[in-house]
Amino acid sequence: MINPLRERVWYIKGFISKYFGQILFSLALTILIVFLGSFILAKIPQAKPHYRIGIVGQFGAGQLPPYIMNFLKAGLVILDNKHEPQPGLAEKWDISPDGKTYTFYLRPGLKWNDGQAVTATDIKISIPNIDVETTDPNLVRFQIPTKFSPFLSLLNIPLLNSEGKIIGKSDIRLKQKSSGIISQIIVTTPDKTLIFNVFQTPKQAIVAFKLGQIDLALNLPSEYLDEVAGYGQINEQVDLDRVIMLVFSQQDQNLKEKSVRQGIAYSLSDKNLGQTEAITTISPASWAFNPLVKTYPHNPQRTKDLIKEPISLELATTPELLSIAEKLKEQLSSEQISINTKVVTSTPDQFQLLLTSYNIPSDPDQYRDWHSTQATNIGRGSDEKIDKLLEDGRITMEQKERKRIYFDFQKTFAEELPALVLYHPTVFNLARKDAYFKIINTGN
Repeated sequence: MINPLRERVWYIKGFISKYFGQILFSLALTILIVFLGSFILAKIPQAKPHYRIGIVGQFGAGQLPPYIMNFLKAGLVILDNKHEPQPGLAEKWDISPDGKTYTFYLRPGLKWNDGQAVTATDIKISIPNIDVETTDPNLVRFQIPTKFSPFLSLLNIPLLNSEGKIIGKSDIRLKQKSSGIISQIIVTTPDKTLIFNVFQTPKQAIVAFKLGQIDLALNLPSEYLDEVAGYGQINEQVDLDRVIMLVFSQQDQNLKEKSVRQGIAYSLSDKNLGQTEAITTISPASWAFNPLVKTYPHNPQRTKDLIKEPISLELATTPELLSIAEKLKEQLSSEQISINTKVVTSTPDQFQLLLTSYNIPSDPDQYRDWHSTQATNIGRGSDEKIDKLLEDGRITMEQKERKRIYFDFQKTFAEELPALVLYHPTVFNLARKDAYFKIINTGN
């Protein structure tokens, strides 16, 4: 009797002997198909990953968020971590003695994102009341009507050509509403696409995240931390470019006197409210920040000395800051001060106290916010020294002298107290995965 195992071996040997040619051909064909398939797949463009990101605010075409401008690095200048202008696409610049002509020298070898070489004549820049000259292929020259030292910091914006292309390997597209407000910013890089959806309020961004419409939400106020617990990964940070402050309306009879404003400041037992202390309206990261200004530690006796007659005040704020307003009300309420709160949706024309968030400009120039002639002066304050310092700061070209001016401005601001700076808010980013946090740091 034949062993079954030996019988199977005979069958296999016979099969291989009979069909050896076909087997060898099939094996070679399979290997060839695998190699060809790998080669073809390598040549087929792979779909770039898309990341949907939610940001909160209101932006026009010339007001892109700083982190997007820093990501693109497509401006004539960039701002360093001290908010000082540094060479970007321009390798250097000259400023005329009268401070009205800025000439930028483009870096050699620049290319548009379609690979075409850049010449200055291709660049399309339009800034109201400023003449832009690009007749020389390597120069961009600006003629401004009056001396304005913050001008350099305004040029950290992407340079575009007539087709809307930018310089570098990235691309940017804006979707705008009929009002001109941006609703979406699409940034395409060689390896990914970032879709920034713009929301008017943090609440809208959080709802969009919960509904799966975005993968990452940036710079959300810490008040919403409890609401998003369990929905994703959280990364907290302090926003040093923003302060929460209490603005005093100096049009109000109760608050015209500096002594009353100071008395209110002394009555707060915890103006930081557990957040990071802020003492001026200039970022502590800025080259112009002055850490040595007057502060107002809790001193009820000073409040009594400074506020002679009891006053009753209304504290207005937005829904997002209402809980903070209630805490301030509790601290302020005393024999001298009576407070009630009021919710508003925007800065009211008339108010007594306003609790608000202030976005610190990258340049220390705050003329439009605090100069007495400006309609945008938040508290309608009028102080000759503050006015003079703000005027001098924006026409002084030498950095050392500008720093001295803004140091003095911060000292005067803290003394005259058009607003009491409270704290830098804690914000957080919300992501579906930890890896998504790296996306927003790629350009930094």
